[in-house]
Amino acid sequence: MKALAVMTVAGLCLVLTRGLLTDNWWFFIMLVWNLCLAFFPLGVVLIVRDLRNAGFRNQWLLLGGIGAWLAFLPNSPYIITDLFHIKNIEYRLLWFDTMSLFVFAQTGLLAGLYSTLIVHRMLRPVIGTEATWATIVGSQLLSGFGIYLGRFGRWNSWDVLTKPMDLFQAIARSYEDHLSVKLTLAYGFVLIVLYVAFWWYVDYDGSQSDGSNPTPQ
Repeated sequence: MKALAVMTVAGLCLVLTRGLLTDNWWFFIMLVWNLCLAFFPLGVVLIVRDLRNAGFRNQWLLLGGIGAWLAFLPNSPYIITDLFHIKNIEYRLLWFDTMSLFVFAQTGLLAGLYSTLIVHRMLRPVIGTEATWATIVGSQLLSGFGIYLGRFGRWNSWDVLTKPMDLFQAIARSYEDHLSVKLTLAYGFVLIVLYVAFWWYVDYDGSQSDGSNPTPQ
């Protein structure tokens, strides 16, 4: 969490400086809003984890929390696609804005990986190692599909509540667009690889260094 806080402050300093120097706050508003959405799934699972640690072991609480987490999870890696805006940036701001976009994208991605790790740790004792890994892999593929819906369909996670039928119809029709399959598989694959590397570093390698010598889960 400290690393996320430091990266968030660094990103805010960059876009705040840009806004003050150029008097153009569009970049600030876009990236800060997207970062807030990226942190939402992390906030959800932190609340669920704390409630469970406090003794609230109701399975409906766990299922509801993971459902909300899954609905908003694509917002975390979605900031990567904001790099798309580089083509519209004037040359004198290109390198500064590229750095800002990178910091925000990395922060959002890290928030998503951390939230996934928390879900992994909560589910493993409940449903077992294999089912947990299957759930985690499936969540990353769904995140890839969510990125497609957000970038090309212009849907957002709130539409699950505000426009559920329209969103369902858009999802049902997505098979007609070959790009949906390509992006889902491409982004899903990368997110799976990134999560496995993140998990290996935080959970497995961390345990190895303290001498507990666990087997990978």
